[in-house]
Amino acid sequence: MLNLKTGLRISSVTIALISCFASQNILANPSKVLVKNIFFNAKNNLEISLSSKADFKVFTLTNPNRLVIDIDNAELENPDEKPLLTTFTSSFRKKKNENSLRIVFELTQKINIEKVKFEKIKNENFGKIIVGIGGVKNVVESQKSEQEADKNFISSRVDEFEIETTKIINPDGSAKYLVRKIPATIAPVVNSTRDLVTKKAKISVVVIDSGHGGKDPGTIGNFARTKEKNLTLSYAKELGKQLINTGRYKVYLTRDSDNFIPLRKRVEIARRKKADLFISLHANSISDHSVTGFSIYTLSEKSSDRHAELLAQKENRADIINGVNFSGASQDIMKTLIDLSQRESKNSSSRFANFAIKSIKNSGINILENTHRFAGFVVLTAPDMASVLIELGYLSNKHEEKILNSLRYKRKVAASLVKAIDEYFSKNKS
Repeated sequence: MLNLKTGLRISSVTIALISCFASQNILANPSKVLVKNIFFNAKNNLEISLSSKADFKVFTLTNPNRLVIDIDNAELENPDEKPLLTTFTSSFRKKKNENSLRIVFELTQKINIEKVKFEKIKNENFGKIIVGIGGVKNVVESQKSEQEADKNFISSRVDEFEIETTKIINPDGSAKYLVRKIPATIAPVVNSTRDLVTKKAKISVVVIDSGHGGKDPGTIGNFARTKEKNLTLSYAKELGKQLINTGRYKVYLTRDSDNFIPLRKRVEIARRKKADLFISLHANSISDHSVTGFSIYTLSEKSSDRHAELLAQKENRADIINGVNFSGASQDIMKTLIDLSQRESKNSSSRFANFAIKSIKNSGINILENTHRFAGFVVLTAPDMASVLIELGYLSNKHEEKILNSLRYKRKVAASLVKAIDEYFSKNKS
């Protein structure tokens, strides 16, 4: 073959060699695989989303304990990616070299790798690495000794009950003691290593209450039939996990499973744990299916509007399901508690509500008009801690019910609340 510009003759063999080298060069530099998302799912298994299939290996190291994932020819889609940690992880780091990406999780305990697979997403050109993790210690069991040593409340464990003793001073100066059984429903979600913070500095205590539970399902979605009790528990666990990962708080859930707890017991749990902040999570419903948005309530003897009053009545009536009716004598107790709620406690609740609304707004989360509302919810009546009730959104709206069930949205809401909690305690201590 004659090159028309140079007049040199090029053989077909030379062309073949050039083509071969060119194709090898192209194959030697294929496009990078993008790591799109890294997270631990509800079962504590690790999921890593990839833009395409890639060769990878997963293994653990000891001294210290680490979980390592090497992915060939990969890079993070977001170089600043910092996945949320779970109860058995303490930190995350990554290392990029020319041919692979290494992802490392520092562990707080030894784990087992039970399965590793690549799962292609149906009808999509991407997939995910799934790492099944076993051998994780039960967090509640690992904290049993911490509970027994906790001097924040006077009680002793007897089977599935706690015995609480309360000293009452009579008008004549004599004393009597009220002894009663309380169901042992306190569920700490405290990370054992992160909880070993110096005792010289006071650790802020946050109690998260997931509304309803057990025989009381709460609101049920009109479309996907989402039960409020399940939704609020999943949000409580996510918020608790994110708070623990900051290393700045001691966190408790009023329940960590599908069980019913009377409203006043939820308040008692928070008070026994000397909570600095009590957050009760709920989901809303209304006959107008177009209404959507996040809202937050603080205590008031007078509701901000008729809708708030009806909502408070509905939530308070949940106790009747378990044979506890707040009419009659119990209502007097509630009235006394409200009277004891000092102005500073109410002001603290309002301050946190304002921080939460600002953070939620900044995150681009849809909020209800007149976001901060007031009502006489029983769970807000503790006189010695800031207390708020959050309505995450409306299960009566088809679109909002769908996004409330989204893991990404749940994490977004929880992250926004963590920012608000950080700001609240930072400003209150300054």
